[in-house]
Amino acid sequence: MNKSIIELLRCPVCGAEGGVSEDQKSFRCHGPRTHCFDFSKSGYLNLAGPHAGAGDLKAAVRARTLFLEGGYYEPLSDEINHLLDTLNAKTILDAGCGEGYYSNRVAEGRVLLGVDLSSAGIDHAAKTAKRTENGAGYVVASLFTLPVGDRCFDAVLNLFAPCSEEEFCRVLKEDGYMIIVAAGERHLFGLKSVLYDNPYSNSGRADLPQNAELVSKHNLHYEITVEGQAQIEALFSMTPYYWRTSERDKAKLTELQSLRTEVDFDIFVYKRGPI
Repeated sequence: MNKSIIELLRCPVCGAEGGVSEDQKSFRCHGPRTHCFDFSKSGYLNLAGPHAGAGDLKAAVRARTLFLEGGYYEPLSDEINHLLDTLNAKTILDAGCGEGYYSNRVAEGRVLLGVDLSSAGIDHAAKTAKRTENGAGYVVASLFTLPVGDRCFDAVLNLFAPCSEEEFCRVLKEDGYMIIVAAGERHLFGLKSVLYDNPYSNSGRADLPQNAELVSKHNLHYEITVEGQAQIEALFSMTPYYWRTSERDKAKLTELQSLRTEVDFDIFVYKRGPI
């Protein structure tokens, strides 16, 4: 993990700044009592508190990786990079980065820290960053108690993950921005049309910021054709429908080898509000 990222981190126990140990194997805080956190083999740190909970398991991470590496959501990733360029954001926090698909594409030429509660997701993200040498850093932690200093990021990304407005505002610089992505009204309507007799449109996100200033909102909408049973199953397992659908309706996907569906993303840009 590079020095620029280490300087942003804070001890999850006492909140003190820290640094890398002499043997380069751990992050040690500079508080009255030194707290030590070892780097994993893939290079990430686990800075989650004892009651932080857990994120996605390995099977979910594998499925999402399989689907995303098919390039189906690459236009969204490109749009995020374009927005960051427009905002001239150089120091980025990806809050709820999962397996790191978007983070690792953002990291080139920027300082990028990805945070997620899934150790399986963070491990995959860190391995990708290590292999591609893009400089991204990753930590396991809760989005509601971020182990980073105040006012140190130009932008916070929050893609399909819970929004922690107060904490995001804390870590953003005075003129920082939040980029929040939500499923649009017609997102995956083709998938739902296969599963359900009466497919329904999505409602909007219920956890959008209340105190930050909405700078812009726009929609990204296009169609994809998902090829092969493995890719279709991977897409389905990424969605909340996976847990809400009956076994009878799930069986409707087993014979599909090709799925045409809309993808629909609402993209919000907020300017940091008071905290």
